[in-house]
Amino acid sequence: GFVSGAITSPFIGPFVDKIGRKNSAMLYCALEMFINWLEQFPYFYGLIASRVIGGITTNLLFSVFESWLVTEHRRRGYTEDKLETILRDSVILSNLAAIASGFLAEFLAVKFGAVGPFEGAVMCTAVALLLVMSMWRENYGSDVPGVKSVRGYMAGAFKTIVDDTNISRIGLIQGLTEGSLQTFVFLWSPALARFAASAPSTAVGLDSNGEPAYGLIFGAFMACGVAGGLSEPYVRKIATYLVRDHDRRAGFRRRDTVIIEGEGEVKPAAVEFMTTAVYVGCACLLLIPYLLPADGTYSFTVSLVAFLVYEFMVGLYMPCEGVIRSIYMPTSSVCSVMTMLRVIVNIAVALGVISTNYVPFTTAFAALSTLMLISAGMQVSMVDTKEWSNFVRRISSLHFPSFVEDVKQGLVDSSITESAPSPLGLSPDTSMNFDTDEAFSEDTVASY
Repeated sequence: GFVSGAITSPFIGPFVDKIGRKNSAMLYCALEMFINWLEQFPYFYGLIASRVIGGITTNLLFSVFESWLVTEHRRRGYTEDKLETILRDSVILSNLAAIASGFLAEFLAVKFGAVGPFEGAVMCTAVALLLVMSMWRENYGSDVPGVKSVRGYMAGAFKTIVDDTNISRIGLIQGLTEGSLQTFVFLWSPALARFAASAPSTAVGLDSNGEPAYGLIFGAFMACGVAGGLSEPYVRKIATYLVRDHDRRAGFRRRDTVIIEGEGEVKPAAVEFMTTAVYVGCACLLLIPYLLPADGTYSFTVSLVAFLVYEFMVGLYMPCEGVIRSIYMPTSSVCSVMTMLRVIVNIAVALGVISTNYVPFTTAFAALSTLMLISAGMQVSMVDTKEWSNFVRRISSLHFPSFVEDVKQGLVDSSITESAPSPLGLSPDTSMNFDTDEAFSEDTVASY
């Protein structure tokens, strides 16, 4: 599946931008229904075919829906902060749906046997197909549908990636992080099974037979992802506080970006700093199974806690990655660019899964930790030098008690400042042009 995904990635996005995102979403639903129908029969070649098609549908899943959302959101003129909220909530709902799907699959398996979950998947996908058909309106990778060819979209996406180092870095960063997450899916169960052999029978997470309670652990993973998604806006506010310009007065201090004369918009440092810190945290957590003794009494418990915190971190960084994509990737060809960059994801996962047959799982975890550190280094390299100096000044002048009070105040009154006029009589979405070298004196504020 991952190999077929790697091969088809460069072509899927341009094809989607050509025929339309709504039509492509409907195609995804139809193919998923066919796959889940096919997997109900005990035919080996049918299962192989379903996995090959599954590689194609995975590329559609991770590009079509987000590209449709971003384009439709901006077409309707909604503010960008609402887009961030939608991306965050989608992570939360996805994890909640995964938890509910586990219970539904268990019920259907008991009721109808091994094919029950697949029959349920067909019905759920059919509902999604009806919703897309009835509620979506079409959008394309071009303002005039049908003008550009698939080859034209491919050439444009490739040129965008090559010409813009930020986009190419985003592709590498998010390819490595998603590849690490997908490989983790294959590694966590054998790792816990190995550590469970030496764990006490009373350890949390073990069933009555002394084996890991895989269903409960998976549900706990998804719950941690939900908690991470719910915590993201609050962590983001703390990151924003740390990188904002300490010279600016009220009315300016909550802007995550600034317009600088002659340079345009400065990069959203709050998201980039936050994502970097979370990547480093994930790297440390994924390294824990490598450091623990295989026959340690507490290795199972420590690894389980590390995996739960890692899933929490995933819930934190996934909405941020969506925001970063929406900022840097052009709306007109976002699907083509995203699927072309998914080649990195599919190759990374394929190599990671294959390598587990030849190297110990502890070594594989060490490799994943290294990939997350590389991602963190590349992510922090995107932060503007002015924001770096701003961050250093902010940290050097930070007084912890006042920091706590400021953050509490920020969490309480952020909704007020988003809806109320600023002290200068400007709406919250107004962009101000100013030279960052100029100190914001009282006279300057009064002149505005």
